[in-house]
Amino acid sequence: VLDDTLNRMGFGGRTLGERLDRLTAVSLPNIEEVRQAHKIRNNIVHDPTYRLDLEEAKKVIAAYGKALTDLQAL
Repeated sequence: VLDDTLNRMGFGGRTLGERLDRLTAVSLPNIEEVRQAHKIRNNIVHDPTYRLDLEEAKKVIAAYGKALTDLQAL
């Protein structure tokens, strides 16, 4: 959802990671938390041994939720 939102807003890049690299704290106040959430997402997808605990999952969901709210997508 975040990737689609940033794409529609005109942030270039082929991937969400590339789009996130174009953002600053001015355009997205919690950009560092979103970058960390994206790294965790990549770990989940690419590392079959990666384990996500409940607290980490809650932080990831909160980071994406705040970003979408700040971008007025929610």
